[in-house]
Amino acid sequence: MVGEMLANRYEILQKVGDGGMALVYSAKDHLLSRIVAVKILRAQFADDEEFVERFRREARSAASLSHPNIVNIYDVGETDHVHFIVMEFVQGKNLHDLGRDQECFSQDMIVNVGKQIAMGLAHAHYHGIIHRDIKPHNILVTDEGRVKVTDFGIAQAMSTTNLTQTGMVLGSVRYFSPEQARGVNVQSASDLYSLGIVLYEMIAGYPPFRGDSAIAIALKQIQESPLPLRDARPDLDGDLEDLVLKLLNKDPKKRPNNAEEVVKAFQRIERRMEMQGDKQGEGDQTMPLPAQRQSMGGVFGLPRRSKRNKKQKGTQKTNTPRRSKIRIALLIFVILLGIGIGSVRLIPRLLFLDDVRVPDVVGSFELEAARVLRDADLVLKVEQSLFDNEVPAGHIISQDPVAGRMVKQRREILVRVSLGPEEVEMPSVIGLTSREGKLGLTQAGFVLGEEEEAYDPQVSPGIVLEQWPEPGEIVMKGTAVNLVVSKGQEAPLSFALPDFRGQNFELVKAQLRELGLPLGNSWPEYSTIYRQGQVVEQNPSPGTQVQAGWSIDFVYSQGLTPSTPEPQMPADPLEEPRWIHENLWKTQDVTIDVQPGPDQEVVILVIDDFGAREVYREIHKGDSRVVRTVQGRGQDARFQVYIGGRQFFDGLFPE
Repeated sequence: MVGEMLANRYEILQKVGDGGMALVYSAKDHLLSRIVAVKILRAQFADDEEFVERFRREARSAASLSHPNIVNIYDVGETDHVHFIVMEFVQGKNLHDLGRDQECFSQDMIVNVGKQIAMGLAHAHYHGIIHRDIKPHNILVTDEGRVKVTDFGIAQAMSTTNLTQTGMVLGSVRYFSPEQARGVNVQSASDLYSLGIVLYEMIAGYPPFRGDSAIAIALKQIQESPLPLRDARPDLDGDLEDLVLKLLNKDPKKRPNNAEEVVKAFQRIERRMEMQGDKQGEGDQTMPLPAQRQSMGGVFGLPRRSKRNKKQKGTQKTNTPRRSKIRIALLIFVILLGIGIGSVRLIPRLLFLDDVRVPDVVGSFELEAARVLRDADLVLKVEQSLFDNEVPAGHIISQDPVAGRMVKQRREILVRVSLGPEEVEMPSVIGLTSREGKLGLTQAGFVLGEEEEAYDPQVSPGIVLEQWPEPGEIVMKGTAVNLVVSKGQEAPLSFALPDFRGQNFELVKAQLRELGLPLGNSWPEYSTIYRQGQVVEQNPSPGTQVQAGWSIDFVYSQGLTPSTPEPQMPADPLEEPRWIHENLWKTQDVTIDVQPGPDQEVVILVIDDFGAREVYREIHKGDSRVVRTVQGRGQDARFQVYIGGRQFFDGLFPE
């Protein structure tokens, strides 16, 4: 596959992954000039039309999701019998590989990863999409620490497919919910249980339920309780352990109500762990001042005077100036000592500030937020101003540190201020295919609204006819855009085919043109009933429901056979001539069911006294039905049906 071009757009660069269902390659999207990931279905799945159709449907549904913690699906397509999905390319590793690279995960990382997974699940569940296969292999961690959940919708497509790969079954059943193991219909609570399994494995280093077979593990998921986490991790945070055990409850009703509740629980644990970390850090930074071991003289730089052991010779005289200098020095010392004591009392007040609790200013107007922080002896600092569709202009989007955290007085609180919704000009997707239009709108930051279909004989099916809001309008970024897509030319109305028998064939041709019915095959035949130039028989028969564009076959009279005398009408007008029933047409209604799958050509041949002729040839979509009425003349008249170039039926007309 490397070096090939898919759909004239995606250039395959290199293989980056190998799963039981698909191969994953990095590729270059030449239309948008970016690197993407392309997942290509294995042949065993690509040949299953039912699975492929289900897979497409689920992948398109998952493509509607747009969240920082979900791997975005850009495109779903098929070319040369290769079915593929185009996704966001993530630089990083999955959680399974990260677990192999290190002995254990820190509790901070466990909380952070669990919170981000729950945020992605909350977004998906809100839009009615359940993952059904949450496991470390489907959780990617970028080089920047962003967690992204992948393969939304694929598990649903796989749910009714007979998978025989032991590794796939065993690997997934370790993370199955009890209701999945029972084979019942699952809800969003099943994803929460699987999240609990992933967290348990991150904490303990192994999943809670292990066994030699998928059946053994499934039974444990249903019947057994997990071993206490503190046995494997004595230092485990109590609230974190309680949350994991609540997620692993066998009863879905006793698990957290939804993923949003799990996110809030992780946020509470995160805030408390941060507060504990701050207190420990502050204790480490408090150090006693070193004791001064210098003499008083040494402290102030005065010269030391050595004691004289020897008495001076002669009479000692009073030295008044010298004594005055000593008194002055002692006075200065006392003054400086007082200043030093005062400084010792003042410096702690300046250096060691009190702890205060950060108030919640998210959602507040900027001026009000500044006042609230000022009252708490804190300082507001605007870190960034950005557009936001949900937060009104001038209001606080987020703050750092978060509300409730203990910090020092006069700490700067960094906030992000909303500029309000971003207003942009609505781009035009009219004239693009529905898929191209949707892709362009989502890439531009808009939301897909409703899609309607309408007939338009001038525009090919699948092309965007209209959009609302209209191109050029100034709208908010994130606005839902509704599309009207062409269904092509409207299917013509059917009508009953008139009876042309006995009419002049040349006049019948003019009627056909007015009705929009092309002339099919026509044959002359001697007739003892109809005059020369009159229609003897028609195919389809009179009264058949036809549509404009259907071809009509005719047999027209060329008069009497030269050797045949003019027939004598019987005396009784109710008695028909003996030859009137000879060589009549045989009629058969043919019903053909085209199997689900790609479009196929349907051909009907009639073999009778006139030879072999093609009476029908059309392209039909998969999973459709064809109903036709065919006619043949002669005792051995038969008809054959071909679908996709292969003979489907061969039989005689019924008597």
